[in-house]
Amino acid sequence: MTRQEIVAKLAQEGIVERMCANIAHVRELTPDLKDLAQTIYLVLLEYDEEKIVDLWESNAIGFFIARIAANQYNSKTSPFYKLFRRFRDKSDILNPQLNDEDEEDIQAPPYSVSRSARRR
Repeated sequence: MTRQEIVAKLAQEGIVERMCANIAHVRELTPDLKDLAQTIYLVLLEYDEEKIVDLWESNAIGFFIARIAANQYNSKTSPFYKLFRRFRDKSDILNPQLNDEDEEDIQAPPYSVSRSARRR
């Protein structure tokens, strides 16, 4: 079995996604956890093929994936953190309940004249 076949089988069975949910202590995948799963698939596809095949044949691939997932999820220096979590942590969450009616209630600040315009 090749590395690509192993990753395809893992994806079909949803093993990586379940491990991501377990690490985050949730039942359903959030968008961040879906990104984490994709990051793990990328790591597996870039990893040495011989080692992946050996892990698969020795039934240790689950432990390997769990370790990758935990490291990616918890580390502030991981590619997952740098690409996804750091952005989310530093961005504001948009309020989906804000609609056009609410925008009408928001008033613009009063018009002010700059100092240079007052002197004229």
